[in-house]
Amino acid sequence: MHIINSAFFERCRVVFNPRNAMYISRIDGKLNSDLLVQRDTLINANTFIHLGRDNYSKNQLDKIADMKRRQKEYYMSDVV
Repeated sequence: MHIINSAFFERCRVVFNPRNAMYISRIDGKLNSDLLVQRDTLINANTFIHLGRDNYSKNQLDKIADMKRRQKEYYMSDVV
């Protein structure tokens, strides 16, 4: 994950900590396959974008816009 600000980092640390989120089985210490990433987890992870949106600096917003522009150019360069 791209750490966008400290609020995002702190929330991810709580939510995605493998021990706390029970990704590690307490029975055998291996991966708990019942908790593999599901659609709702991906949807909720996407909502983290809004968590610290008002905490971005102008420089960070410019970098995000630049990354989006470069990604669009990269993926659209093969489209004819």
